[in-house]
This record gives sequence, structure tokens and C-alpha cells, in this order.
Amino acid sequence: MKKRELYKDMKKKIHLLLLALAVTACQSDWNEHYDRSAGVSGASLMSLISADPDLSKFAQALHKTGIDSLLLSDQTYTVWAPTDNALASLDLSDEAATLRLVNNHVARFCSPTSSTARIVMLNGKTMQYTDAATFNGAPIAKANISAENGLLHKLSAQIPYKYNIRELMDADERFSEVSAFVARFDKKVYDERHSTPYDSVFTDYNPLLEHAKYGIGDLADEDSLFTMILPTDAAWQAELERVSPAFTAYNTDEQAADSIRRTQAGQAILGGLTFRGIIDEEADSLTTVTGQVIKPVRDYLAGYERIEGSNGVIYVATSRLNANDLCVWNHVLLNEAENMDSRVAMSGSNCYIRTTDDNSLVQGISENSYLEVTSGNVDGGSTFYISNALATHYDVYVDFVNPLVDGENLAGEKTKVTFQLMYRGSNGRTTAKNMNTPMEITGLDEEGNLLPGIISVRAFSDIELPVSDFYDGLWHLQPANVSLDVTPSTTLKVQTRVTASDARNGYVRKFRIDRIRLVPVTE
Repeated sequence: MKKRELYKDMKKKIHLLLLALAVTACQSDWNEHYDRSAGVSGASLMSLISADPDLSKFAQALHKTGIDSLLLSDQTYTVWAPTDNALASLDLSDEAATLRLVNNHVARFCSPTSSTARIVMLNGKTMQYTDAATFNGAPIAKANISAENGLLHKLSAQIPYKYNIRELMDADERFSEVSAFVARFDKKVYDERHSTPYDSVFTDYNPLLEHAKYGIGDLADEDSLFTMILPTDAAWQAELERVSPAFTAYNTDEQAADSIRRTQAGQAILGGLTFRGIIDEEADSLTTVTGQVIKPVRDYLAGYERIEGSNGVIYVATSRLNANDLCVWNHVLLNEAENMDSRVAMSGSNCYIRTTDDNSLVQGISENSYLEVTSGNVDGGSTFYISNALATHYDVYVDFVNPLVDGENLAGEKTKVTFQLMYRGSNGRTTAKNMNTPMEITGLDEEGNLLPGIISVRAFSDIELPVSDFYDGLWHLQPANVSLDVTPSTTLKVQTRVTASDARNGYVRKFRIDRIRLVPVTE
């Protein structure tokens, strides 16, 4: 026999020897963990449970929920079965509670008391042994009872049940209002991946929670961590009545308008109650799932009851919510003047986008860019579209850029401007507010001193918009609305008002705008 063949034959024998040793070791571990030698013949888990008089109530629960069929199958499971004494308070007529109990006490695969791994139960919750005599806080009366298709452990108490946030919302009658609001968005969607030509599969889906862009987060997901403030019915209704007027929509159908108002207000409220991860109450600030920053954290959570859930922490707001409107829903509306999609130049006017850098004479310009508007022999300007205006009161500001940005010799450049705000009235018709008295914009004050780089001008004070001009993300998801290009009905026109006489006195038909700001007026 050649050397290479001898080497291959020896290598094969060594491999077989190592495999035999490994099988022997695994069999030894199996015997140690599951005590097969003491054992039970080919009885299934369900047969063992049904035959044990201490587990009669749990056996009934398995039958009622249909889980008994799983425990009769050839798939492997581990069951932590509470005794009848431990289930004295279980109402088998409560189907939801019974299913929660069963799914909280059964897991796939074998998990002996020697296991140190985290175990995923049928309900997706993860648990583990506290020690060899305790599983997730429940005392074990008898452990490692071997069955043909897995392991059985008898418990002298139920495993403590931890709700995930969606479960608590749905199961606790204190939260019936917010639960009903969220459930309005529940639907079945076709699952193309798992469907076949002969069998269509549909899955549960809630875009308010689960949509990648507009959802606040899948609050039933056991693999994610959230913090949520859950308002009781009284707190939810009080907040809805307080917030919903700001979402008053114009619609000739009053019922439709009321539905839009309450739906948008509910979404806005939920956006400020939900956070990813576990909140550190000592942190300086926290960020909502909608990207809004709230501070101080302690004040925002003050007075709430804290509950540990299986996928995060719940703070219960009993009678009222701690409001922080500007951080949550009643935002400052910002319109970057250079944004081409949100403006239109007046006839005879030219608009140029200018950029700045670290060497520019004016610093602090938003996003380092601004809009320069010029006109020839006529007054000109630009109209800016304001998105997501609410039915509330605003101060309207225009942030002009100091002419110094184009050179020190232009610091004294001056122009005159007027403003016109257009919005929808309560009757649906366009309403106009005009500031026709020309306002001088220049880089120098009356004493000739250089003004700050950004010259903020309040064009209008305490303007009340009677109806909202707001479209939420879920509105855009509606099939009928996907292709709609919504043009805001709220606009601000900035126009030069320079007469021939003004021009001879050094005024120019030119201005530079960083951005438009609508700032909510708060009490």
C-alpha cells in the first residue's frame, strides 16, 4: 500500500474513533441531564401530563387552547406545568388568559435544569433558570421528567407573566381607549413569501406600529425594547380633547372632518409617548420615535407608575399626561428658503441658491445655504409654501441674511419688503393677511453699527389659522393618496417694495433669505 493511501486510511480510523467518543460523551450527558435510565417509556408529553392527577387543570388548559396537539407530535418541547394548586385562580372560560398562560409555560427543544441558556417560550418571551430549583422565579417541584418528545418540569407556582406593551394595552381595561385607537389600524395583509398557488397566507399588520417610516414601533415585538407612557382612559380622553382642536380639518362632511381631527391628534399624542430602548430617567434628554427631543426627562415622567414589561418599560399616566407640546407635536415650522420644492419666484424675479463655509463673512446660516432673490425694474420676490401648519396661533418670522455675506462693502446695502400670508379659512376659502407697510432690511443699524449675521424679522404676530394644513404619514400610505402631490394652502410671499425714488436713494430690489419660521404662540 502506498504511503498516501496508508495516511488516508489512518486518518479515517482516527476520525471514526473521535466520532465514537463524541457519541459516547453525548449519550452520557443525555443520561445525566434527562435520566433516561430511570425513565419513562415511549409516552408523549401530553400523555404524561394527562396521566398526572396534580396537573389536571393544566391538561384542560392545553386541550382548550389546542396546544395538546403539539405535545402529542414528534417535535421536541419542554413544558413547565403548574400544579392544580398553582392554577386555583385560573378561569378556563377566559380564552385569552388561558392561552397566555399556556404559551408562557411551553418552549421548543429540550431545556433541562442544567441549562444556562436563555429560553424562548411559545409566546416569544425569553426566560432562564434562576437555579436548578427555580425557573424564571417559579419553584420547580419535580424536574427533568423525560418523555418521548421532550421534557416535563412540574412547578409549584405559575411562571410570573410579563406583558409586552401591546399585550398590556389590550389586556388591561384601564387602557381600553388607547387600545381601541391602535386596533383601528390592525389589518390582514397578503404574505406573498409564504403563500402558494394553492394556499394564500395572510399575516397581521398594523402600519401605525410597524411601518418602517411612519410607524411608532412594533410594541408586540419581544425582540425589541421600548419605553412607553400609557395613558388610562381618563388621561387619553383629556389629552385628545386638549390636542385635537389643533388638527381641525376643513371638510364639507363634518363627520369626516371630525374623524380626521381625532385620528391625527391621536397619532400626534402617541408619537410623544413612545421611545426606543429603556429610558434613563437621569438623562438630560430623550428622543421620541418621531425624532423629537424632549427635556427635562424627569419632569416628563413625573408622577407615573412604572411597570416592567417583557419588551420594555411602561409608565402609567393615571389622570393626565405631562404636556410638552413644542417637543411632541406643536413644532416650530421651518422652511429652508433655498428648497426648490417649496417656493416659486414671482414674475420678473430671479432666485439663486448661495452657499457659505467656514470662511464666509456671515456664520450661523441654516444648512450653510440661503436664497438670493433679485428683480429688475419691477418689484419682485418669492412665495414660500408652508407645510404641516396646524389650526393654532403662530408668530411668523423671516430670517434674512446680512448683505455683509457678499463683502464688507455691501454691509450697508438696503431694501424694502412687504409680506403676505395666505391660508385656508374655516369656510374653505383662501384668506389673506397683508403687511403692506414696507419694512427696511439692511446690514447696519441706525447708528451705522453692523447687525448680526441673521436679521430676524417678525412679519406677523399671533396669527390664528382656523383649520390645519396637515397630512400625516398614514394618509400618504392610503392607496388613493399615494400618487397625490399635495400643495400646501399656507404660503408666505416676501416681496420688495422699492419705488423709483427709493432706488435713487440707494435702495435695491434684492434680498437674501435663510429660512421662514412659524413659531407656535404658547400661553
